Amino acid sequence: MHLLLPYFIIFIVILHYVLKKGTRSHAARNEAFLEREAKANEVRRKDISNLNYISISENLPVINSGNDTFDTLISSVPELKRSYEQLQELRDKKILNLTGISNTDLKLEYGVANLTVLSEYDDNFTSLVKYIAKIGHILSDNSDYDDAKAYLEYGISIGTDITSNYIDLARIYAACGNTDAIYDLKEKASVLNSLSRDVIIRQLEQFL
Repeated sequence: MHLLLPYFIIFIVILHYVLKKGTRSHAARNEAFLEREAKANEVRRKDISNLNYISISENLPVINSGNDTFDTLISSVPELKRSYEQLQELRDKKILNLTGISNTDLKLEYGVANLTVLSEYDDNFTSLVKYIAKIGHILSDNSDYDDAKAYLEYGISIGTDITSNYIDLARIYAACGNTDAIYDLKEKASVLNSLSRDVIIRQLEQFL
């Protein structure tokens, strides 16, 4: 027991040092955050009219356009019809992909007075990619692969970070033997500013 006592004391000293260092580091990060937040709250409103707003593509399959397969599925699958109608409601709204950008960064860049409206535009983007992914998934599940691909590829083009959008599209590409397109999906996923990026990449690798 006496032989272990010096080691125990050393362990306590080291533990105390590590905990104290961690506390100082946390305090420094918290102070830096508060300083940035205070600075952000002083930034005046800036012009946001020329931001990279997203428009819903006019090339997506729509009802009553001569596509009998699409029309039949819309009328027979309630969840598909509901998602399609919700998507149409977004057409007249402003949409911005602000994924991964914090409120503090938004205020620093565009002014605190723009935060509410920018958050609204970002929420519209979240809704848009959700509906796109759901429509694509349902179409694919019902073997309408051409229309599913159109929706899912549009989702990729606007920077969706929804995993199912990538995986459903990869399945369609794999069924056609289009490995190059799957590599392209992986490349696009690698630049996502999203927590789901690594999950998407790992799942795409299963198709290669």
